[in-house]
Amino acid sequence: MNGYYEIDILRPHLVDRAYLLVQAVVPTLTLAEWQQTVKSFLKQEKVVTVADGEGVVRGLCIYCIRDLEVVGKILDVPFLVPISAADQEGVARALLKHVMDVASSAQCTSIRIWTLEPENWRRMRDPAFFTRWDHGLIMG
Repeated sequence: MNGYYEIDILRPHLVDRAYLLVQAVVPTLTLAEWQQTVKSFLKQEKVVTVADGEGVVRGLCIYCIRDLEVVGKILDVPFLVPISAADQEGVARALLKHVMDVASSAQCTSIRIWTLEPENWRRMRDPAFFTRWDHGLIMG
């Protein structure tokens, strides 16, 4: 538990609920595409959700660890999506703390949080894009 938010890997019973958060950022993504993609996430990316005390999904984060020639080992975060009418800042803070903890545990030199754009859905698997060092917010 992080404050009153629980952060956990995306569980099967939350896949459809989490889709609503991703669709807010990638409006062209269909539920079927999301469901199919989630099946392959465990091979490369990690997906975590933030839920409030009542189990309502309030945020989502997709990340992976990459070795980039320029900087070495980084935690790459193509999607960090806090959505809460009541406490968006708290949800964002919980997600940021989680990615910082993951980066520290994995001994990453930096964290890159991508600028949130619909194209990230396609770009996060495109080496020609994710190996570039000219996008997103770099922490480290």
